[in-house]
Amino acid sequence: MAEAVVEVVAELQEAAPADPARGPEAAALHGSARRVALALAALSVVAFTSGIGILQAPDQLLKMTGVALVGFAGSGVGAFTSLLARYANGLELADGTHVPASAEGELYHRRLAFCFLMRPVLGALVAPLIVGGVTLFMTRHEDFTNSFNAMMIASFAGGLYAKSALETAKNAFKVVFRA
Repeated sequence: MAEAVVEVVAELQEAAPADPARGPEAAALHGSARRVALALAALSVVAFTSGIGILQAPDQLLKMTGVALVGFAGSGVGAFTSLLARYANGLELADGTHVPASAEGELYHRRLAFCFLMRPVLGALVAPLIVGGVTLFMTRHEDFTNSFNAMMIASFAGGLYAKSALETAKNAFKVVFRA
């Protein structure tokens, strides 16, 4: 699998040579976006397949590890789609210049790369909380926890929406406790 990722990276770098009119910084940003996208894709696939395998284990601790990995994959997919949308809109250079000059909205910038790579960690943390919450508030939670498909879907969706779920929970806490 690692060899396939290396091949894809090499093909992408050959397919989009640096545009000298845009300068070396824009070329570096193109390369950075591609590397982050490939890393997110590879990590998400590995986490998802590992998580699916682990979810089938009868041990509860092992199941929660599977839930965390599938949540990691869900958040990885969320970060991946966000990265691709920004990259499709254009680039923002360190001095604030947009490439292309007409680019508007959310753009890709190198400072975001670390954030995109860390976002799946949110999914690994939030997915077990969502699965635990569903288990806690369902009267017949055995049907949920014994269902591979239900656990997989809840874990992936929990990871996919981890960022939004945390922001919503934070705002709800502020409203309820006037913090």
